[in-house]
Amino acid sequence: MRLPGISADIPRYAVISVLIVALLLGVAAFAAQVVFDQSRWISWLEQRATAASGRAVHIGALSVRALPQPGIDAYRVQVINPAGASSANLLQAEQISIQLALWPLLIGQVQLSALTLQGAHLELEQSNDGVANWGWPPSSTGAASLDLDQLTKIEVHQSSVRYRRPQFDSGTTHIAHLSVHSKPDWREVEVEALLRRESRELIASARLDELSVLPSGSITVSTGSARVTVEGRLPLQAVLTNAAVKLQVDAQRPTDLLAFMNLDAGPRTIAPFSLHADLREAGGKLSASAIDARLGNLQVTGTAQLDPGGSRPTVDAQLSAPRLDWEALLADAGRAPLPPKTAGELFRQQPFAWRALVAMQGLQGSVAVRIGSLKTRPGIELTDVSSKVLIDGDRLQFSEIKAGMLGGSASGDLKLSASGKQAHMALHLEDVSLQKWIAAIGGSAPLTGGLMQIDALVDAHGENMKAMAASLTGPVRVRLGPATISSRSSATAEALLTGLMPVLSARSADRIALECAAANLVFLDGRAAASPLLGVRSQASQLLTSGIVDLREETLDLSGRVRARSGIALGLATLTGDVRIAGPLVNPHVRLDPTGSSSALLRLGAAIATGGLSIVGTALWDGANPGTDPCRAPFSDVVRRAGHASP
Repeated sequence: MRLPGISADIPRYAVISVLIVALLLGVAAFAAQVVFDQSRWISWLEQRATAASGRAVHIGALSVRALPQPGIDAYRVQVINPAGASSANLLQAEQISIQLALWPLLIGQVQLSALTLQGAHLELEQSNDGVANWGWPPSSTGAASLDLDQLTKIEVHQSSVRYRRPQFDSGTTHIAHLSVHSKPDWREVEVEALLRRESRELIASARLDELSVLPSGSITVSTGSARVTVEGRLPLQAVLTNAAVKLQVDAQRPTDLLAFMNLDAGPRTIAPFSLHADLREAGGKLSASAIDARLGNLQVTGTAQLDPGGSRPTVDAQLSAPRLDWEALLADAGRAPLPPKTAGELFRQQPFAWRALVAMQGLQGSVAVRIGSLKTRPGIELTDVSSKVLIDGDRLQFSEIKAGMLGGSASGDLKLSASGKQAHMALHLEDVSLQKWIAAIGGSAPLTGGLMQIDALVDAHGENMKAMAASLTGPVRVRLGPATISSRSSATAEALLTGLMPVLSARSADRIALECAAANLVFLDGRAAASPLLGVRSQASQLLTSGIVDLREETLDLSGRVRARSGIALGLATLTGDVRIAGPLVNPHVRLDPTGSSSALLRLGAAIATGGLSIVGTALWDGANPGTDPCRAPFSDVVRRAGHASP
């Protein structure tokens, strides 16, 4: 029987009402106990937090909230760092607010549903052996760990974080706001953050399907004009197994990102930079495919693989670039141009980047490199460049170098070692045009033709190019083919060639028909001394010199005798015979050798008395003795060298 006006649903509402009353009574009882004995509850919470985190936790004060959901506000909270850390606290916070799940609380279980930090500072550290102070150790007391599976909201306001490891300090990053929202069990996680470092802001966001070792989702970070995005299967810990992400970095002003990362770019202006690549882990190896990196006008594409196993990580890569202008690349990277060389200076004193090799000390492997066009710093352009770069710690070897060069070809091998700052080079140039060489480095000379062959096998060491030249040891052999030298002016760049004009040309000629030239320079600590050392032959005469080429002092001092070739009438200067080429390497001078002036007068008298027959006779004698050919004599077995056996 049902009374009039009384619903049949009353029993259900009655049950709900009873539960609500019981819940309120439970919350009230909980609050009353806290208010009644705060110190006991502080002690209880410190014990639970210490047991859950494995670190000592201290709370300065405590208050509770019953509505709209039960919660606890802890003030002046400290989480103590483990022994050996450089800072006392892992975390210190002005206030930590905890919201508790209601139903578990009624049956005596503590489950966090929300967490808010205000005015917190986090000190993260890693030791030399990679141990992190933020690792979550197992409970040291055997107490149950804190249940965080129902934690669905985290907010951080006006806080900061700092990360340090040996020889690195990130500085302090301020967290203006950080929010993390998820469903229970850390599913469908969303993160938003606004970070500040000095006057720069960084906005970060993340979307993850779950909070696990390898969730799927995306992370985006932007600051100024720079934006970094990774999406795919994201490794949130050091475990990379089966990770697969697409990486995109785009920065119109890369200094924005560098400045936020506390990397000082100084006043440099760096060209726009971008990097796109697909990263994947499989079988213990990390591979990068579809690499497309750009800095200014430079584009590098290719693939790479890193194997972290073994005693040292091993890298294997294939990279290519359509064009690389070294001077432009340095400018795009924000490097200031080199200052002009001082007068008379041939070799610069700016240090090499040996530190870059030292930074590679823990690596090994190889990189196959191909460059369509490579413009070197002096201005010489190489085409179709290929090389295999071998990495062995702080040693780098450019092996199997091949390239087109100034109408000819270049090949060789270059080894660099940061320990000792040493270099070893084997170089072969074939049919390289001297005319194009002079034009490429910005010079001018009255020369056409002149194909060169150069072979070098040298060692050197030093901080910079000047020191390298001063220590150069080994043979450098140079052969020059036919060329024509015309006298147009006496400009500095033409001084040597025009100085040879009266020596190697006919009496009234305004040009030299050069047939060949050769030099056999066997260096020892930057000096090459031999007799003979350098020879030149023209249609009119030939010159074979002895002396010294000194890279330490950047000078040369060569002397020799000119001989007329049959049927050629030579000028007075050549008739004297003894010629000296001496002075700075950048601007040597040709003049009559004063030490040979007396013999020159005798030869001049003989020529006048015989109507020139003495010169003709000398030329005929030279023709019958091929050992006197100046283009072959420097390579003969009878060459005398200072400090060297014959090559």
